[in-house]
Amino acid sequence: MSHYQQQAQTSSYSDDESKDISPQPNNHDLEYQPEQHVFRDITKIEDVDFSAYNFTREEEKKVVRKLDLHILPFIWAGYLFNSLDRNNLSNAKSDGMTTDLHFPNEGYGIMISINNIPWVLCVIPMVILSRKIGPRWTIPGYMISWGLMVLINAAVKNFAGTLVTRFLLGVFEAGFAPTLIYYLTGWYTRGELAKRVAVFYSCNALSGAFSGLIAYGVFQMNSKLHGWQILFLIEGAFTVAFAILAGIMLPWSIDGASFLGEREKEVAKLRILKDSSGTTESKFDRKTFFAPLKDWRLYVFATIAALYSTAASVAGSFLTQIVGRFGYSVVKTNLYTVAPFIFGTFMMLATAVSSDHFRERGFHLVSAYTLVFIGCVILAATPVSNHAVGYFAVFLITGGAQTPSVIFHSWHQSNDASEDGRAFKVAFLSTFANSGGFVSANIFLDKWSPGYRIPLIIVACINATGILVATSFRLYMAYENRRRNKAQGVNWTSKDVPTEALRAGPKNPLFRYFL
Repeated sequence: MSHYQQQAQTSSYSDDESKDISPQPNNHDLEYQPEQHVFRDITKIEDVDFSAYNFTREEEKKVVRKLDLHILPFIWAGYLFNSLDRNNLSNAKSDGMTTDLHFPNEGYGIMISINNIPWVLCVIPMVILSRKIGPRWTIPGYMISWGLMVLINAAVKNFAGTLVTRFLLGVFEAGFAPTLIYYLTGWYTRGELAKRVAVFYSCNALSGAFSGLIAYGVFQMNSKLHGWQILFLIEGAFTVAFAILAGIMLPWSIDGASFLGEREKEVAKLRILKDSSGTTESKFDRKTFFAPLKDWRLYVFATIAALYSTAASVAGSFLTQIVGRFGYSVVKTNLYTVAPFIFGTFMMLATAVSSDHFRERGFHLVSAYTLVFIGCVILAATPVSNHAVGYFAVFLITGGAQTPSVIFHSWHQSNDASEDGRAFKVAFLSTFANSGGFVSANIFLDKWSPGYRIPLIIVACINATGILVATSFRLYMAYENRRRNKAQGVNWTSKDVPTEALRAGPKNPLFRYFL
């Protein structure tokens, strides 16, 4: 028995909301069986003892390197296909899909809205499914399902068929990213999470570059099929094939990770207990899953998500149309979207690395809002004929639009150690983070082309509001941490409080916000 286990035998919470916290064997979420670890009652300064987590920094680094090697490549590639299958609509439109399928006026915007409905309505049910049966089945299952929808989309003959396939595609994609985030919190600490989320979210930006390059090549092919049909066939087929590979290769539990030795598995579990987003607790419980609905902070996070989501949707679904203001050919327009997307990927990764290094989320999120705000203002004020300044503004928009999802989801997940609470929050908040598609689809209308001045002004105002809300919430968290430190006579930050002390949330006097 380890030193940690000897110290952790007899305690229980007296708080009604914290009863029944002894870990139970759980066959579902990540198949992680934590029965050998018993949580302590940590509510006082003297209860905190980091010597209980007996592993060295060298042991931890070795474990993290192995986790990165065996997890991140598959997560990255999986989300790349997810992003490709969502962002290819802009490329398909530029190749004449809306004409070939006889879309009505504003039909493209209607299709985007229909595609986004499941992203709002189906996220929570899909994450509940992941929580109950485990990511082992849902991660590859969701991929296979939406990949098939993309293949079918290549064969549809009219506008109605496209709406049906895009709606079903949205259903299967809705729970994918939240499930990936939930999956990662079972392996990485709070100070490591943003970089790892950024690894797969970078595909959201990078996929635009890939999709632009693929479209550039495909649209020059001589074939009986339309270029957009070939694009859908290629991306759909690769999605299905990779889903099968990921289901076989990804590790689904710490105990089942064959690449870890016995001591490495113990270190991996202790890391979760010391500084993780989760405490690997009991099986799914509907009451605790929906408990965050009573927390006012959830709705502040929801507001922040809704405000940043519009810019992200603009970059994903309408960048080709924005670049189209310069009057280049279809092929060149798609090619000129590549560099801004690559820049967006770089900014996302750089911001995530900085956020993890400084263990700070709020102001990093505000910096992304600010880039989009400045880019939209410049682009709205610049004449369509000024290509240089306009293209520079496009870089600013993509540089800020892709980053918020990474920082935001790392922020709220780092402030909740409840297994069910984290699963619910990532689902609930993803619903709001996906709502921007409705706004962008209904403001970036053809009547505003080619300059899209009014839509850009609206997006700038939305981001200005986001700056205000996120800054205020970040300052509130810092104030609460200072107030608790003053009352307890210490100078603690989030890293000074072990994960198990975070289970009760802010009700625990030792709780410190991850700013």
